[in-house]
Amino acid sequence: MTWTLENKIRAMSDFTLSWKGNAMNAYDWFLSSLLSEFKSKAQPQVRSLWDDLMELEVPVDKQGFFAAHEQALRRIHVLGRAASVANAHQVHSLGQTLEFMLGAFTQAPAAARPELFESLYATMRELTGAVCSIDAEALVSAHTGRSTEMTLVESCAD
Repeated sequence: MTWTLENKIRAMSDFTLSWKGNAMNAYDWFLSSLLSEFKSKAQPQVRSLWDDLMELEVPVDKQGFFAAHEQALRRIHVLGRAASVANAHQVHSLGQTLEFMLGAFTQAPAAARPELFESLYATMRELTGAVCSIDAEALVSAHTGRSTEMTLVESCAD
């Protein structure tokens, strides 16, 4: 076969398309493994967060209340940041909601706290459901219609 300019361009084009397809497959695999790892690490965090909230409901003393409050805020913040990195948008959004609710919790009068706990627990149930329903394969397939570069830029911008 004689390597004409046209044959060389066609070969380069085929190579480029093949390379982009492999890069996308590698990205999909990476995202899938990241989501799977996030889900496995997030579940114990969510269980610990439930414990923190129960400690808030019946604190031993004021110092115990603030310690449980700070611990819960840290857990929610870490969970939310990890969800953002893993593109688990619903978990990230619910984490932000919980962070806001807990921030307002210390400002609320004691009489209003039972209602706040109901809201906290309802949001926690949603968060628990969101973490348990993460399906790495389904989330990856949602990205296949988008360019890899754009997805990476968006995840880094968050």
